[in-house]
This record gives sequence, C-alpha cells and structure tokens, in this order.
Amino acid sequence: MKKQLKLNGVIPAIILPLNRDYSIDEQGFRHHIKRVLRVRGITGMVCNAHASEVTLLSRDERKRVLQIVCEEVNGKVPVIAGAYGESTQSVIECGLDAKKVGADAILIMPPFSFYWGATQYPEVVFKYFSDIDQAVDSPFVIFQYAHWTNCNYDCETLLKLAKIKNFTAIKNAINDPRRYEEEYRSLKAVRPEISFLNANDVQLLSYFCIGSDGTLVGYASLAPELIVGLYEAVKKGNLKEAMKINDRMYPLTKAIYSHPRLYWHTRIKEALMMMGEIKCAASRPFLPPISKDERKNIRRVLIDCGLLKKSKREQ
Repeated sequence: MKKQLKLNGVIPAIILPLNRDYSIDEQGFRHHIKRVLRVRGITGMVCNAHASEVTLLSRDERKRVLQIVCEEVNGKVPVIAGAYGESTQSVIECGLDAKKVGADAILIMPPFSFYWGATQYPEVVFKYFSDIDQAVDSPFVIFQYAHWTNCNYDCETLLKLAKIKNFTAIKNAINDPRRYEEEYRSLKAVRPEISFLNANDVQLLSYFCIGSDGTLVGYASLAPELIVGLYEAVKKGNLKEAMKINDRMYPLTKAIYSHPRLYWHTRIKEALMMMGEIKCAASRPFLPPISKDERKNIRRVLIDCGLLKKSKREQ
C-alpha cells in the first residue's frame, strides 16, 4: 500500500531567479533551491506558484522549473507543483505534467474566472476539483485565497471537498482569524489527516497560535531560518521565544508585504539579491521594478533583523 503523503512543517514557495532578458537563470535557481533546502526544519518545497511567477511562464517553462527542483531536491523532501489555468482542462494538463516530471503533489489555484462568482456555487467548485482529481489522481493542496477576494471557498464547500480522498492539505491564506479558526476546526473534525498550512505571511504568529500543521509561504524562501524558528517555538508552546522572533521579523514583514501587493514577490527578489543569494531581481513584465526608496528601506530592515551586514560605508 502506498504511504499517504503528509505535508507538515515549513514548506517554502520558492522564487524563480531570472536573467536581465527575463529568461530563467537556471544556475541561480539551483543555488536558491540548495540554499533553502539546507535549512534545518524545511520539510517540503513548492514551485510554479505565485512566488515563482507561474502565471507568466509557458507550459514548457513550468515543466523545466519542476524538473530542476526535482533534480536538486532528489527525494529529500516532498515537491509540490502549482497547477494553474483558466480552464479545468488546462489545470488537468498542468497536473499531468507535474505528475510525469515527478511532483509528489499539486497545488490547485483557483482560475481568475472564479472571481466572477464561481465560489458562490459549491457544485461548480466541487466539480472543478473532482474532475481534476479523477483525471490526475495525485495528492492535491487547495489554495484558499484571502477573504477580501471573491475567490475563496466557504466552510461548507471545504467540508464537501474533504470527501475527495486526494485532498491532502490546504494552504490557508484567508487572512481572517474567525474564518481561519472555523475552517481549521471543521476540517480537523472530519479529516484530521488533512494538513492545515498557515499561509498568512503578514501575521504568521497569530495564525500559528490558532492552530496549524505548518506553513506554506513565499516568505520562507527569504527568511527560512526565522520562519522555522517561529513555527517550532509555537509548536513547543514557547510563546516568549515566538514573540521574540516575531518582533525581529516584523520590520521585514512590513517592508515586504506592504501595499501594493503587486510588488510582494519582486521585493523578496530584491532582498535576496542584496543578500547575495541571486544575481538579478528582475520579474517578468507586467511586474514592475520597485523604487529606489523601497530598495533603501528593504536594505535597512534586512540589516536591522540580522539578515544582512552593513557595508563599510554604512558602518
């Protein structure tokens, strides 16, 4: 019997380094994967998600990205590949590609068209996931978008989806403590084996304290040691240590996750370039570069939280 996949702990959604001509920097990407994977407490890796600009990649590029991740991970931790498309069939194709290349699970993101009100019709949502599951037959993670979008699933719908055996985990970014707790308790009551992953980057500590089996966030590609420390402190019941780590992270969290949201992952790339982790912070158009003032602010908070040393000029 095949062992059931369990997705717990800290699972980074890694970024995708690009060259100045917007082609994939494969060497830089391999370095980024190795650097994150070396951190004690990293228990999985996600590619082809929003942090790696999945919506701006071709199908062949997505397959190549996953191939590189699988080569570098080499079975050390589970690999989860994003499956995004505007039609059920396109998501199925992404899922089958991911399964063939070697992903352990897929992360199913709602299509943009769901913003038109699809989530108000549970039968539409259930058929969407059910059709994908029947065609791909792979463990899948549901991405629960924030409450302020028109693209998240109510608790009743999630409980219906829990009837699908391959529903293995939820990446919960609902950004509403009441709904988060309701969804956490409700899913655990009917399917305790479903991993409930905190994806509220801006307030990780708060949601960890409500309850989780770990976290799946792009933030962990920038500060994996801090996020592992935060999660483990809460897990051990050491709130004093968790608050200390959270205080250290707060200025960085504020700098990366301030409005507009369009810049979130570009800011992470800028920070990683300042830290010497990647060579170029380029993101594909339409994603714009950040301003000089933002760069200065990111550099300052990286120094303040101990992720970057001052230059001789700054000492």
